[in-house]
Amino acid sequence: MRLLAFIGFAAILTFLLAPRMFTAVAGPTDHRWPGGVVNVYDSSGMTDTMLVAADRWTQSGADVDIRVVLDQKAADVIVRRDDARLMDLCGRDCLGYSTSIGRPGDGRSEIIMRSTLGGDPRPLSVWVAAHELGHVLGLQHRDGHDCSVMSPRAFDTRCAPSLAATIPTKAELACVPAPSDVDVAASLYGGAAALRDPRCR
Repeated sequence: MRLLAFIGFAAILTFLLAPRMFTAVAGPTDHRWPGGVVNVYDSSGMTDTMLVAADRWTQSGADVDIRVVLDQKAADVIVRRDDARLMDLCGRDCLGYSTSIGRPGDGRSEIIMRSTLGGDPRPLSVWVAAHELGHVLGLQHRDGHDCSVMSPRAFDTRCAPSLAATIPTKAELACVPAPSDVDVAASLYGGAAALRDPRCR
């Protein structure tokens, strides 16, 4: 399993994620979501953040459709805010956690978000949500300093999320997800990156 961690002095954030042992399609089991459709129910109070992150993936050009639904019974993925559980799973500085990479065998998954990411969407909260949704789709971490929302160390990348506490601008979300992330999603679900913004290299 992996963890997404926030270690910080006033303005220093580092995401630390342990490697996961998983392949998107392993043996006879297909971990893709049928038709690329994932229904997400938010019980964390971060619905607007999840809507923005889901829309970024849905509009990315990969043939995926992440829908934020109003009925928990219709959900494949439940988003929760539970700091105590989050700390038990991945440490006291963890920001977000997904219980699977790709569609699990029972078709049910969870995303746990840190309560400090609540409130109106902001660049960091959308980045964390998009990162976790990437895992839900089947994407693993992408090492290195190239732009990727799937980077295990977001602030080492060329397109690190802004620490602004304001609603993110279109420019601040230009690389959420980056074309390289969309390419991986497209290899699983079809499609192609809708844009190849030079800021996302």
